[in-house]
Amino acid sequence: MKIAILGAGAMGSLYGGYLSKNNEVWMVDIWQDHVNAINEKGLEIDELDGSVTKVSPKATTNPEEVGVADLAIVFVKSTQTAEALVKNRAIIGSDTIVLTLQNGYGNGEDIMEVVPKEQVIVGTTSHGCTMKGPGHIFHAGVGPTHIGAMSDDQTNAQKVADALEAVGFEMDCSDKVLALVWSKVFVNVAINAITALLDIHNGYVNDNAHAAICAELMVREAVTVANAAGMDFNADEVVANALVVAVNTSANRSSMRSDVILKRQTEITKINGAVVKKGKELGIATPYNELITQLILAKEDTYLA
Repeated sequence: MKIAILGAGAMGSLYGGYLSKNNEVWMVDIWQDHVNAINEKGLEIDELDGSVTKVSPKATTNPEEVGVADLAIVFVKSTQTAEALVKNRAIIGSDTIVLTLQNGYGNGEDIMEVVPKEQVIVGTTSHGCTMKGPGHIFHAGVGPTHIGAMSDDQTNAQKVADALEAVGFEMDCSDKVLALVWSKVFVNVAINAITALLDIHNGYVNDNAHAAICAELMVREAVTVANAAGMDFNADEVVANALVVAVNTSANRSSMRSDVILKRQTEITKINGAVVKKGKELGIATPYNELITQLILAKEDTYLA
């Protein structure tokens, strides 16, 4: 397959790097140093067991250089999804499959503003990855990747699952993938904004009684919205799971906390903000998620305005 990775950060580099073992892969990114490093010396992936994987995808800042791809995987920040699809329109043909493995809720809908529903696949990944420098990443965690088509026909989703499985990813192709997307959103709702505002590691959300209460209030709101949208979650179980994740990742720095530390735009509008937006569509009040969304946006204004 000819595959384009839209957004070759840590996760985009991981998936693109592995896929380049069996496919023609193009990394499309605005970070010129990273693009140059990949083209000059390949991509280096430090694995958890201490080994190093070296692969040689192609990289570019110019989507016109790539041409139409069979598969495009979107890894830009979720707030930039629609813009990225428009800017990289030269890559998307009439049969191009577009997969999102981004954080947050609503990325599939954003892609469908540019690409027909029948070509869109959404999913979640349990892998973790961090940048070590241009052309160099650390594969920090492994786990299953769940994907499913936005339409009822799962043929394209299975085709993508087969390609990913062939290069070592543990895959699950399911027509219940939206439930999995919501499940990941619940965890992010519980952890990301709190850790960003308080400048603390993930474990504090469970260990501190006040933080845990805030997380629970926001997650219960999110579950109410998700269930009104057609899901069937047990709120007690969802809250318990979110706090377990906080414990299991206790020493980790959330992506939103990193964004605030580095003075970047966060993905708050696709996480807690997505709960607020969906709640308004369904006539459900979400005051806790609304408040923390506004607080994070106010925090962004202190350094982005």
